[in-house]
Amino acid sequence: HGFNDYSKSFERLAQHLVTETQATVYAYDQRGFGANPQPGIWPGSQELINNLRHIAAQLRERYPDLPLTVIGESMGGAVLLIAASETPGIKADQLILKAPAVWGAQSMPFYQRLSLYTMNLIAPEMSFTGRGLSSLGIRPTDDPEVSRDLSRDPLVIKATRVSSLAGLTEIMGRAQTLTTSPPQRTLLLYGLRDKIIPQQPVCDWLTNLNSVASIPLRTDVVIYKEGWHMLTRQLSARETLEDIARWIQNIPQTHLLNPFQAQEVVCKVK
Repeated sequence: HGFNDYSKSFERLAQHLVTETQATVYAYDQRGFGANPQPGIWPGSQELINNLRHIAAQLRERYPDLPLTVIGESMGGAVLLIAASETPGIKADQLILKAPAVWGAQSMPFYQRLSLYTMNLIAPEMSFTGRGLSSLGIRPTDDPEVSRDLSRDPLVIKATRVSSLAGLTEIMGRAQTLTTSPPQRTLLLYGLRDKIIPQQPVCDWLTNLNSVASIPLRTDVVIYKEGWHMLTRQLSARETLEDIARWIQNIPQTHLLNPFQAQEVVCKVK
């Protein structure tokens, strides 16, 4: 799941996969989020990565005869990218990256990097809220019911510490600059109306990945022209839900792009 979110974010997708593919679905709150102790305290990037590998290994052991698909959304996508791409990898058959958070400091304006670095030095425990962002058009979904649920849910973190923002930026940058890609078959989903993870860092990530890949990437990509950040919790979520279910079942889809085609689309349309 994404930053400040928790496992409930997969509820609609889980219901769809159970109905359409008879899947067994597990979702968990990452350490430092949801119902875990000390929510809002950044647990460390490597802790999140190690936890994901451990849980994937447990599920592989519990269901040895079933294919295992691991899905990461936003920050969870960054965690999954690193867990799968770096040694020792992750025990999974295929991966799905929903709007992965690949927005490291290297893709941020200088003033933004400097402000975060300075604040993390002098006031790491200071907290900020997201009030006012929606008036600027920076919101994760166009579904008003989802937005209301997020604002009322006590397990969704509303005030973010500077130290957590610094930790998030570190893990996003680590994912963005990977020089290897996951060996598993992978599906990447991204919406061009995403203001949480904007196009420029995604363009930078795809450009870097395509330039350093020594072998063709085993990645299918779907770019949604009207897609928001929460692709399975937006008004047009049905399309994304169906794309995921079909891909998991290896049903041919004519609108899938390869990473080079995706780079052209994301880098061109800004």
